[in-house]
This record gives sequence, C-alpha cells and structure tokens, in this order.
Amino acid sequence: MTPFQPVLFRTARGYEFHVSSLHDVARALAMAWPSKDCEFYRSAACLAEQAGQGWCTPRVAFDAFVVAAHKQRRIVQRGKLRDRVARELAAIEPDNFNPLRRAHPTRLRTREARKAVAMSQKSHI
Repeated sequence: MTPFQPVLFRTARGYEFHVSSLHDVARALAMAWPSKDCEFYRSAACLAEQAGQGWCTPRVAFDAFVVAAHKQRRIVQRGKLRDRVARELAAIEPDNFNPLRRAHPTRLRTREARKAVAMSQKSHI
C-alpha cells in the first residue's frame, strides 16, 4: 500500500505519472516544471529534501508538493470511472446498440450444418 493517496502529476513536457511516496515527490520535483522560481515550488523542494534527511515528516513534504503542483496546474484531476462509463454509454447511438447477443454468421452456418447432418443420420435409421 502506498504511503499517500496517489495523485497524477503532469510535467511541463506532458509526461504523466502517479506520485504516492516521498521518492516520487523528489523525482517529480526534479522534472520539468513551468516555473521553478515559484515560491511554492521552492518550499516544496526544500521540505522534500528535509524529509529525506529526517528533519520533517514525509506528509508535510507531500502536502507541500501537492500545493505547488496545484498552483502551477500540474495535478491532473481524473473523473471517476463511473462518470467515464456513463459518458461512453451516452455516446452510443440507439440504432447501433443491441443488448442481446447475436451469434456470429459463421457460427450460424456451423449450427445449420450440424442440424442437417443430424437430420440426415436420423432419416436413414
């Protein structure tokens, strides 16, 4: 289990990955950001370094990272799976939606051939 609730971080170059530990925070802070001169970024980097040395808790460093990432719009907010499925179902046209499964045409031919063979065997008896 991860130490923190994972957040999806997007770098300035568009690379996305989940951040859920102090190691991930340090890795994310080393990547491309829109502004590394921002006060929130610098405090998050300082707290991450202090947490790595044991001078503050990892939770404080993670929270500072999340605040800095939110300020620079680097946290990706994903919709819940339920919402995505609902949107996909709403996009299906009613003409193309058939809740009942149909057999594939080749399976129908196989079934018909089996029936014909069975009928031919019965007629000889």
